Amino acid sequence: MGSGSKKRHLIFLIHLWVCTPFALFWVDMPEVRRNLTDASAQNLWYCIIGVFIYLGGRTILAFRNPSWLKWDFVYPPVDVAIVSMFLYFADSNPLSNIALLYFLPIAEAAQTLNWRWSATVAFLVIAGSILASLSTPIEEWTPFNIAFRFFFLIVMSSLLTALAKQAAEIRSQLRVEADRNRLALEMHDGLQGSLITAASQMELVQMVAKQDPERAAQLAGESRQTVRQATDELRFLVQRLRKHEMVGGFEPALRQYSSNICERNGLGLEFDVEGPLVRLDAESENALFRIAQEALNNVLRHAKAKNVTIKLRFWKDRTELYVMDDGIGFAPDPSQSHVDHAGLDGMKMRAEECNGQFKIRALEIGTVVEVSIPKR
Repeated sequence: MGSGSKKRHLIFLIHLWVCTPFALFWVDMPEVRRNLTDASAQNLWYCIIGVFIYLGGRTILAFRNPSWLKWDFVYPPVDVAIVSMFLYFADSNPLSNIALLYFLPIAEAAQTLNWRWSATVAFLVIAGSILASLSTPIEEWTPFNIAFRFFFLIVMSSLLTALAKQAAEIRSQLRVEADRNRLALEMHDGLQGSLITAASQMELVQMVAKQDPERAAQLAGESRQTVRQATDELRFLVQRLRKHEMVGGFEPALRQYSSNICERNGLGLEFDVEGPLVRLDAESENALFRIAQEALNNVLRHAKAKNVTIKLRFWKDRTELYVMDDGIGFAPDPSQSHVDHAGLDGMKMRAEECNGQFKIRALEIGTVVEVSIPKR
């Protein structure tokens, strides 16, 4: 399950924990204790202890967030049963204040955006409320108030599901719009710039072809290199438009791009991956790819390296990227360094936008760029 589901679960659990003091105060109210037998009071306190154990275990599971736990389908029936037990051992009155807690599993089911499941939980609430109230004489029931409460529960279940569904659609539209804007910016800053550079180089080739054939051949080679780089960048952008399952995710795209760049420039490449592959969000993928791209460009332009090593390390809480070369390193004084500091600022900014960390270090031989981006 994703981090979004974990966050929703934890938010819901916070609200459940907030309700526990109310349950304790309610049990201790004189009008409630007056109607309880000794056995009922004892059973009620057993229920309260059981609820605290249940919430504690559920909270631990929520923080661990195992992939098999579909909490919004597993827990609503359990929560309905718990509220019904409280109702049964207390005053068995469907109009009791405890019955208000039925709204929690209804809200829990509504966020699944599944109308059938929301309706199922609503009817479980009605059934649980009726079963918990069977010990109350029928003549003490107030049919209109009970019918209104049941009807209100069904209406609220439908309303919450509709609102959650609408919110999910709006969130999806905003996410698509953000991705479109990000891709448009990347094409403007990267792909468009490369194509403009290639066009300018070809114009220069045309201008100097007759006077200086050697210079024209050199410019043509540079233009070809620029076009190939633009092709690699376009391939990455197209992959980002597809589903992760279709292209294998971020790691193959970076591997292919770095392999193409190093092969064309005569650089030896070692590409290592440690840990189980983790699916990253689009913003983190883009940041890591752009940082690796800029680091490789620095190696090609300035490092005079023969080999480059790219390492990806996937951890449970973060993803790390290392780009190392065996070149000339860099000087401590920025004015003497070969490193493109505008490019370094850009890499650092991309990492920080994803709440990550960026660091560059000089080794005995060469330079290493280190990036760590937390899981979101």
